[in-house]
Amino acid sequence: MREFRRGTIVAFMILGLFVLAVALLMLKGSAEKELDTLKAKQKEILSLSGEYRTLKDSVAFVEQKPSLSQMRGVANALDTLSSSLGIKGKMKSVKAVASREIRGSMSEENAEVLLEKVTLNELVNLFYRLGDAPMILSVKRVTMKKSFENPELLDVTMNISLFTGK
Repeated sequence: MREFRRGTIVAFMILGLFVLAVALLMLKGSAEKELDTLKAKQKEILSLSGEYRTLKDSVAFVEQKPSLSQMRGVANALDTLSSSLGIKGKMKSVKAVASREIRGSMSEENAEVLLEKVTLNELVNLFYRLGDAPMILSVKRVTMKKSFENPELLDVTMNISLFTGK
């Protein structure tokens, strides 16, 4: 009878160890699934973090433009840029087209600019200066035609927007 009891106790101990081993294996499987899920979330957060940094840097670049609120109108901005390039006399007209407010913190002023008898090099230099200007200028549309008097020169019509802070 004692042997039967010992055998029963050993059997129950083996059965208990088996149940414990199965429970640990199930726990390990669920832990591995959770680990995979967390790794996937980490990769997603890292990619979003990189995108956030890129957007933050581009916003900081725009906010660094020093004379965001000092410039009054597209005409003044273009006058400043064209006089430094020596093409001020070739700018025949600057017509204000529209003005609108953008999300409460900025305003956009559109103007149509007509340049006559400019060389391609002068136009490229103007575009370069527009991109590096201390204010936020955006070229919306450009139309180029050969000049009637000299086919090497261009008559250019551009839509340019000036963004100013409030």
